[in-house]
Amino acid sequence: MINLQDPALREQVRRKTPEGRYVVSEAELVLAIRACSAQGDSERVQLLSEVLVERCAPEFQRRTLGLRHRPDLREEAIANMFEHLLREALDPQELFMTQNFPHYLHCLCADEFMRVLRQEGLHYRRDSEGRPAGQPQHIPRSLMESLQASPSEDEGSPGADVADPQDAYERLHAAEESVRILAYLSDPLDRKIVVLRVFEGLKWDDIAQLCQRTERTVRLRYEKARSYLRACLDRERRELEATQVRQQLQPGSAPSMPTAHGQNQQR
Repeated sequence: MINLQDPALREQVRRKTPEGRYVVSEAELVLAIRACSAQGDSERVQLLSEVLVERCAPEFQRRTLGLRHRPDLREEAIANMFEHLLREALDPQELFMTQNFPHYLHCLCADEFMRVLRQEGLHYRRDSEGRPAGQPQHIPRSLMESLQASPSEDEGSPGADVADPQDAYERLHAAEESVRILAYLSDPLDRKIVVLRVFEGLKWDDIAQLCQRTERTVRLRYEKARSYLRACLDRERRELEATQVRQQLQPGSAPSMPTAHGQNQQR
């Protein structure tokens, strides 16, 4: 427990155990910051906030290594992480960071990192677990504009024969498929959280406010919903594969080959 009246408060919160761990945890620092803020003790709020920032800075540096080729974006991402951290450290309604600070910090870093990527049109390839893999792919805005046909182009111009990358049918099909998958979630709140996070790209604190729940609650519900949807889609895939195998093993069935739309067509 922090003794806020200790004249050597700065040394107290930096003290470590023989194992190298801090005597005062990050969660205790946050609680102390809120207590001092409630008392109007801005001097101690600043002191404790500086200590919290010092502890989190190495993690912010590590989590933004993927932007080391763009120092300006990396600096912006780190600044956003600090701002996000200090804002929520002063918010008594933010309980997640006092209950599981390491996981909270991981989520904060991921949120701000991805926000900067979306803002700059960057995109990371992801592995089977959803983790970023490799270097980010980037299509410059000028190149994106040059790929779009201008209004002056007529049907005889080369650009008129280029397929629309935002085909209306593809958008409609994607929207219908999204609705179908979301229907697996029976709870309207779970569907709302998934839509706000995945399709709207909102931050956790904004989602919590819109859903009138704590940030920890919406995070947990999102993770459970995502795991459930993944299991449902895996089950769909297994059932489809089993059906295809049974059809191929039926006597007299002709070999089939996939058409352009993915349906089986008899030879």
